[in-house]
Amino acid sequence: MSILDCQGQQSAVLRLQRALRGRRVPHSYIFYGPEGVGKSLLARQWAKLLLCPKPVRRPLTTMKDAGAADHNLDEIDDCCDQCRDCRMVEAGTHPDLHIINRDLARFTSLKRARQLINLPIDVIREFVIKPAGIVPTRGRARIFIIEESETMSQASQNALLKTLEEPPPGTFLILITSRPERFLPTVQSRCQSVRFGPLPYTFIHKRLTATGVPAEQVRYWADFCNGRLGPALELAQLNLYEKKCQLIRQLAGLNYYSALDVAAWIVDQAKEFARSYQKQRQEPSTDDTKKPGPTKKKGGRSRESGQPLTSPTRLGQTYFLQMLSHAFSEALRFHGQQEQGKPQSVNPESARQIAQIAQKYSPWACAKAVRATAHTEGLLQANVNPSLLFESLMIEYLRVES
Repeated sequence: MSILDCQGQQSAVLRLQRALRGRRVPHSYIFYGPEGVGKSLLARQWAKLLLCPKPVRRPLTTMKDAGAADHNLDEIDDCCDQCRDCRMVEAGTHPDLHIINRDLARFTSLKRARQLINLPIDVIREFVIKPAGIVPTRGRARIFIIEESETMSQASQNALLKTLEEPPPGTFLILITSRPERFLPTVQSRCQSVRFGPLPYTFIHKRLTATGVPAEQVRYWADFCNGRLGPALELAQLNLYEKKCQLIRQLAGLNYYSALDVAAWIVDQAKEFARSYQKQRQEPSTDDTKKPGPTKKKGGRSRESGQPLTSPTRLGQTYFLQMLSHAFSEALRFHGQQEQGKPQSVNPESARQIAQIAQKYSPWACAKAVRATAHTEGLLQANVNPSLLFESLMIEYLRVES
């Protein structure tokens, strides 16, 4: 795979290229932006380029829309994709590329068995700080990609400061995050930040269409995911569209008699989503005695290759919350379009229900419902009981109703 395949993030690619061309590659980067826009993909391709012993020059032909200021680069440095290092990175077996995430907590000296909210200090000490001081096995570089790095505890961030400020020669760290504001100022000041923006709607639409997704679903998921290709592809493959239609029908008819039933239905559907999610990926339960290392997955990719680290059930609950929020956003959009005399929807199968929601909820009430949903999502990430959260959310929807 070429670094040119990281489409939609031309600005980030060219910023990295200018640093490489000027021989001023920082040892610490923060890649930040929405989830599912290619941060982890580019981090791996950048690592592959740094580990490749014989990089090649390729013409810069696929990134002409990057902006006039970037057109001083006619060629781009890229990995050869032929050498042993490139093949090992693609296979997820390169000894000098370390993917760090919360799953590694099971393999520290503390052998934590339960699911963690934060990336603990023992993971940082044992899988980043300690190996960072070891000479690279293949001799070129040692690279650490820390996924969901905003989940590092304050103690973890403080422990990492010395390595960020004075890394051993040949050591590079890339912190992947969608919430850079959660970093300590001392961490941010020691890293170069690279912003990743949402992908163009047309790009996501084209990719979904190419995978055989029906046209009506393409329109919905491309709009729903708001520039995030990863979730768009995932949701389209998991056949959630009909569940979305059922959810909006129940939301349109929500009342005090049905509120608790709707909340229970969402919780049950999130569990069903988790079963489908695990079945599709054929992920067996993990043995805590197994040593950490890349786990091969379908297509030759490792388990660190960009799959969400959140539990499947929590992921399903989050997606249903986002579908609720999108429905109210659609109703808000309907209000604006109705004033212009052009009501239309990216949600054709649920257009009548969206109109009903818009009739029940004023623009102000729709905005309040969206904020309440976002607040619930934050509480969900803090491990508050999901059943109580969804019940409270349904009651809040009724409370703000026009």
